Parts: sequence; C-alpha cells; structure tokens
Amino acid sequence: MRHILFVDDDTGFLSMIPELFEQMAKQKWKISTASTHARALEILQGERVDLLVVDFGMPVMDGLQFMRLLARTHPSQQVVMLTGQATEENRKACMEQGAALLLQKPVTPEGYQAVFAALESLSNAHTQAGFRGMMRQVGLQEVLQMECLGRKSSVLEVFTPKARGLIYISDGAIVHAESGTQQGEAALYGLLGLHGGEFNFRAYTEPAQRTITGQWEFLLMEAARLHDEGGEGEKGGGIAAIGQEITKVLGAPRVRIMELLLCTGAGEMLFEHQCHSVDTRLQMLEQVQQEAAKLAEIVPSGGFDRLELTLEDGRLVAQVVADRRLVVRSLVQEEKTE
Repeated sequence: MRHILFVDDDTGFLSMIPELFEQMAKQKWKISTASTHARALEILQGERVDLLVVDFGMPVMDGLQFMRLLARTHPSQQVVMLTGQATEENRKACMEQGAALLLQKPVTPEGYQAVFAALESLSNAHTQAGFRGMMRQVGLQEVLQMECLGRKSSVLEVFTPKARGLIYISDGAIVHAESGTQQGEAALYGLLGLHGGEFNFRAYTEPAQRTITGQWEFLLMEAARLHDEGGEGEKGGGIAAIGQEITKVLGAPRVRIMELLLCTGAGEMLFEHQCHSVDTRLQMLEQVQQEAAKLAEIVPSGGFDRLELTLEDGRLVAQVVADRRLVVRSLVQEEKTE
C-alpha cells in the first residue's frame, strides 16, 4: 500500500483525486489530501508518506518555498510538483530544489492517466530501507528529525575521528545520549556539532538511565543555536567547549518548555505546543517583525536575530527571519535538595 499525499488549494481537484487514483491503482494506493501547507505538515508528522504531490502555485507559500521548508523539516521526503505551466524554467527551478518530477496539472482524462502513470512508476522505484550512511550531504540533525517525526525507537551510533557516541530514541523522543564521559544533553549537543562522520542505526535497547526529557524540537533548535554561537572551529574550542558550556547550564536550574509556536515567514502556522492564544502570539510576532524593520532603518547593525524576554520564572524567545517565525516560552525549575 503506497501512501500518496496531494497538496492543493483547489478543493474541487482534491475532492476527485482520491476516488479516481485509488481506482486506477486498484486500491493499492492510500490517497490523502491537504488544502494548506499546515495541514500537509500535520499529516507528514503523523504518518509515513511515500510520495508528496504539491501544486506549484499555491497562495501564501509557493511550491519552491514549500520545498525549501521541507528540506529542513523532512529532508528525505520525495516530492512531485504539479503546475499549469510546465515550462523549462519552472522545471529547472524545481529540480534544483530537489523535486523528483514536474508534471503538467491534468485537465483531461488522458492527462490524469499520464500523471497516474508517472506517479506509479516513481513510487514503485522508490524503496525505503534501513539507515546506514555518511554525515556529508545529510546532517545528523536531519537524520534525528526523521526518526522523531516517524515516532520510531532506535539507537543512533555516531562515530568520527574526533568523537564517538550513542543517541537513544524511544517512540519519537530523545531520551538519552552518551559520548566519552559526557551524558545527557551535554553529550547530545556535542554529537550534533560533529561533521563528516558516519552514523548507523541499531535496534533499540533501554539505556541504563534516561537523562533527557525535553521535546526533541527544542533540543535540535538549541543544538543549532549552540553550534552557530560556538562552532567547531578554532574560536569555538570544538565539541569539548560546547559540552562544557551545557554542563555548566545543566548543573544549575533545569529548563522546561512550556509553550512553542512555529510559523512560516508569511505567518502561516506550522506547529504549536501548549499555546493558549495562537492569535495573540501571531500578532506579537508580526509586531516584532515590524519593530525590527524600523530598527534596521535607524541602526545599520545587520539582520535581526531574536528577541529574548526575562520572565519571573523563565524566559520567552521570539525569532523572526525570512523563512520562519518562532516563539518559545521556557520555565526554569530549581532542583530540589533534601
């Protein structure tokens, strides 16, 4: 059974596709549909999709912009574009973004037959096997993201000339990491800062202890932030420096994510966690973007990075960049002592 997801703002097109293509595939296809990017990402997060078929000219975010987002959130997802203008220029742009095919959007019975034949050939040629690979074109963060989004359980073994380690994933949650003498988040962030090594998946076994409890989305974002600030070069001091920094932080209060909201650069919501007032947060992000633009005109100090607010019991971080908007509110919990 192949799972094909069609993403199109044309509800008439979406209403006829499932019955038509499932009949053509003799019930060997499961067809899902989404009229917005947010709904498509929700489906991708909840279940495996063999082939994603996207309308090139959707509003808010066009096909090429959506593919750039997918490269971050679902880097292994196979994508086919449908367009009413299958020009050579559009074809080249789609191929450069990683699309498998650019097909003319069908309007006749023969057109639907041609699209079905192309999708069937592509889906039959695409097989998914277990992972064993090199961390060159695909980063370790993307590999972890695929495991967590698929809610899988496995042990990811990482080895490079500089360091070796293990990352434990249980039902889509990162529960433990170890590298040398380091364990927990310090080990995880150190491993995620490595480049040019190899990885291998083992069958899941329960670690001696679970040392990581945070949401995997925040853990990967925090790892990216630390890497951007510290790096693995001469200034950053390498993996050991990153591990030492995190160890100091974790030796004091513990941090718990209380609220998380992620949007596209145009303000379309992609993901939210325990956000009690989505509209209020969206308005706040819009205001932050406007104020940042005004500030950039007054002070030529480069691009806006993020806004951090210190709260009584934690902090709130708002980030507005070209391709995403993000709000994270965290709670600082003092460790109890007996």
